[in-house]
Amino acid sequence: MTELKDGERIEDLQYKGLRIIQNERGFRFGTDSVLLAGFVTGGPHDKMIDLGAGTGVISILVEGRIGAKLTALEIQPEQCDMARRSIAMNGQQITVVEGDMRIAHETLGSGAFDAAVCNPPYFPASGGRISKKGEAGYEGAATHELFCTVAEVAAAAGRLLKYGGKLFMCCPVSRLAEVIAALTSERLEPKRMRLVASRADKAPYLALIEAKKGANPGLKMEKLLVICREDGSYTEEANRIYHRKND
Repeated sequence: MTELKDGERIEDLQYKGLRIIQNERGFRFGTDSVLLAGFVTGGPHDKMIDLGAGTGVISILVEGRIGAKLTALEIQPEQCDMARRSIAMNGQQITVVEGDMRIAHETLGSGAFDAAVCNPPYFPASGGRISKKGEAGYEGAATHELFCTVAEVAAAAGRLLKYGGKLFMCCPVSRLAEVIAALTSERLEPKRMRLVASRADKAPYLALIEAKKGANPGLKMEKLLVICREDGSYTEEANRIYHRKND
């Protein structure tokens, strides 16, 4: 039986029986993590690193969906602890490493990975109120750039990926220009992008990006991903990504 600590609960990820431990007093994963996990491509032979893995939701979903060999890298010890217990509960083979992505290449190796995935903090450290939930305020770290900036995420991925390796990440549309500039400065060329809108009549709010190390310019824009119909129900594709039965 999985041991839970104060404030924790187990949530069903609605896919292959996978579950995750979440803390009610801390940051809990949202729609963007599930969408990003569904955007990742690859297979069981790929060596992949999850940068800023948090409690491990993306690693858990990606490993369950494509079978890649995942390393979940997270700087905060309490997050690593929850990730390890969730992974053990699921019986998955995912390695959790506590460490700073900015220097991770020193121990994990430069060019050691075929792919990387990252759901980075969305706001600068100075941008808006930072939550202090959790012992170390890790909800704030999940939403604001307390431990790394977008530029540092791109640099970390650039060091850890082999030539031709892929980075999968998401960002608010409002920061898309900044993110693309950071990626290209590290020779990570955006090759595939998909924008996400809450409804068909709303402007996109999220961008899903696939970049390739050392690739030539040339971006493929996929069709808009719409989450909800006008009546508020989930679209067929959103249900598929969320592993729900269609309405």
